[in-house]
Amino acid sequence: MEQRLETSAQHVRLQTPVKSPTTAAARGAVLVCLFQADDGHLRVILTKRASTLSSHSGEVSLLGGKKEDGDGDDVDTALREAKEEIGLEPSLVNVVTVLEPFVNEQGMPVIPVIGILNAKEAFKPAPNPAEVEAVFDAPLEMFIKDDNRKQEMREWNGNKYLIHIFEFEMKNKYTIWGLTASILIRAASIVYKRTPPFEEQNCSYKAAFAEKSNGMGSSNLEQRLQTLAQHFRLQKPVKPDLSPTSTTGSIKRAAVLVCLFQGEEGNLHVILTKRATTLSSHSGEVALSGGKREQGDADDVDTALREAKEEIGLDPSQVSIVTILEPFVNKLGMTVVPVIGLLSNKESFDPAPNAAEVEAIFYAPLEMFLKDESRRAEEREWMGDKYLLQHFYFEDHGKEYDIWAITAGILIKTASLVYQRQPAFLEQRPKFWSGTAHHTTA
Repeated sequence: MEQRLETSAQHVRLQTPVKSPTTAAARGAVLVCLFQADDGHLRVILTKRASTLSSHSGEVSLLGGKKEDGDGDDVDTALREAKEEIGLEPSLVNVVTVLEPFVNEQGMPVIPVIGILNAKEAFKPAPNPAEVEAVFDAPLEMFIKDDNRKQEMREWNGNKYLIHIFEFEMKNKYTIWGLTASILIRAASIVYKRTPPFEEQNCSYKAAFAEKSNGMGSSNLEQRLQTLAQHFRLQKPVKPDLSPTSTTGSIKRAAVLVCLFQGEEGNLHVILTKRATTLSSHSGEVALSGGKREQGDADDVDTALREAKEEIGLDPSQVSIVTILEPFVNKLGMTVVPVIGLLSNKESFDPAPNAAEVEAIFYAPLEMFLKDESRRAEEREWMGDKYLLQHFYFEDHGKEYDIWAITAGILIKTASLVYQRQPAFLEQRPKFWSGTAHHTTA
């Protein structure tokens, strides 16, 4: 668990800080400081604010505060505030990443900075009594569990939303709620790679800010992906010897390329194909470029890029690889590895579909796979596991396409990663996609 976070620590050092939106008069940052407890679980450092403070007195909060003139970026703000509030030395914190901004009801963006406490034993809390009444820590995973949680319906600016309230006891009783709870739900969802078993329904002023500001604008989305591309080059690629094999000893592994580019309107799009009707499997269906691993492929990236060139004439030199997602597994036990890449220059890509494999090439907006529009869910069951297959309907130049099954699942996962939010519908993926069952039938 901690190793997963450590692997990402270099990522934030390469990032361009999230820009301050022109509409916001102030900006804040909070430190989500994690450490590994003796039982192996991750915990987060929290404080109870002093009862003498003029705002949010006596409430539980993360370390943090408003940006000051001397702060170089959001990381500086969060680390400075942590030192001022509880004496946490910045040298003890290994910063992992910066999440998408949250916005409070006053319209101020609050940037969550995730960091790992290198040596818990070296940290001696020294709370500033003018700001902090108590320092404590709580298990991070509790924020994606339905235990000791309640919710309240609130209304803001004519929009109804849910406030989540977590009750926690460690010597004293603490109530963790509001923006602090929302940030911790998001952080836990990312770290544990699963959604909470309850509806989040964050206040819509967060979404409104994201649309109006440059904080999550199209240029910053692509910038985030470009930053991740540098991070990927520091990591070791997935090794082929981890792949499942068939009874004949051949590698049952495939890779698909999730190739993204910025459209004219500024939104990210993904390149998709409609498979030729003459193919023996999945004929006429929508797919990502990709296919089975071949002997000459060095890794999953090679497989995805080779297949994209063979299928649609996409030259590998035009694609900047971003990262590799966790594999999906189909019913036949084939491991399918999604490789995310950025098309460097859309204008220089001249599609050349291989007629034996591809009937059509089209581009769909990535964000559509998080929306509950032009979508339906088909209930299925396999080996006692009930699940939903998502269908997204998309029209391009008078042609209608049905994007579904594992292709839709990969695109939902990609969009959730890029836009750092969960889909607006119940996904309920098949368990076998995670390789948790044995597969013998199609």
